[in-house]
Amino acid sequence: MHVLVSANELNRGMSMVTRALLSKAPMPSYEGVLIETTDEGLLLTITNGSMTVRSTVPATIEKEGSALLPARLLYELIRKLEGDIKLSIKDRKAKIEAANISSTELMCMDAVEFPEISDVENGISVKMPHGAYSSAVSKTAFALSSEASQRILTGLYMQVFRNEVRIVCLDGFRLAMQKIFITNKVSEDMEYISCIIPGSIAKEIALMASEGDDEIKFNFTKSHIMATFGNTKVYSPLIMGEYINYQQILPESWTSAVKLDRHTFISSVERAAIIAREGNNLLRLSIKDGELSISANTEKANSFERIVIDLQGQPLDIAFNSRYLMDVVKNIDGKELVLRFNTNVSPCVVCPVKGDQYTYLVLPVRTIEIMEE
Repeated sequence: MHVLVSANELNRGMSMVTRALLSKAPMPSYEGVLIETTDEGLLLTITNGSMTVRSTVPATIEKEGSALLPARLLYELIRKLEGDIKLSIKDRKAKIEAANISSTELMCMDAVEFPEISDVENGISVKMPHGAYSSAVSKTAFALSSEASQRILTGLYMQVFRNEVRIVCLDGFRLAMQKIFITNKVSEDMEYISCIIPGSIAKEIALMASEGDDEIKFNFTKSHIMATFGNTKVYSPLIMGEYINYQQILPESWTSAVKLDRHTFISSVERAAIIAREGNNLLRLSIKDGELSISANTEKANSFERIVIDLQGQPLDIAFNSRYLMDVVKNIDGKELVLRFNTNVSPCVVCPVKGDQYTYLVLPVRTIEIMEE
């Protein structure tokens, strides 16, 4: 193999694929970057078994070939080079030359154990703005479960309808859903298609896509997903199993609705939470006509906050874990929000005053054990 490539372009490609590197790789091939010549230039690939990242770098190909090189070493070297680079492979050695003043040889690794990548190019596909996807992940991922025993809930649920995508996360205490409107429609003979993406992979794709193209495309089969943005592709196995029917959890009606200023509510909850942390993290909300009071009581201190509200329906006293409540309200956009209740032992739905793009649900303290069962 003999190629000519820009140091900047190679550095860009390496910055993408090295996202798949593990701090401690279980096998030597996971420490390498596979470099292959293609009609488009150089194809870089790194895998760690659960995520594979590929990125294409424009290059002048003088002689075709491929090699597996130590990824971290190559990346650190490339970051210190400028201008055009000559990369050649001969006798299991990679020679990297720059501007006739720098020459480095890296030993090639054994590529026999480098795994084949599952082909999902022909899977079902959906496109959306990368900004919309990244925003949806950032506003829902807080509700991913961290419990290994709840493997299904450690994943982000993507539900694709004919003109919208729903991103859903829930952990047994909170539910977060955001809608992304799309123009490319699912086949008319399907109500929807869905998949469960490992939460860590979904978040990594969101971070990487922000550095890529304006659009992100997902292809998925029954077992794998591929995300494409710019010159980069990310592959991952899906979490297999049936996701919880989240729509059954969301109440269809309510007996009390509170409209209030979002910033004022967040500030009050933050102050009360400082006191609540000294005890059991419990915040008590007392709702009556025109007023919402928030209190926290511990052995060391007491806190009381009062907020002017617009109440429709019945007065109510209810309690929440301060962190769970804060995670929800801080992730809603807009000046005002609405809290909807039925009883003090049923879920509270939080959403913007206008539109249904965001929907959040948080359980009162007394109902947490019920939802886990």
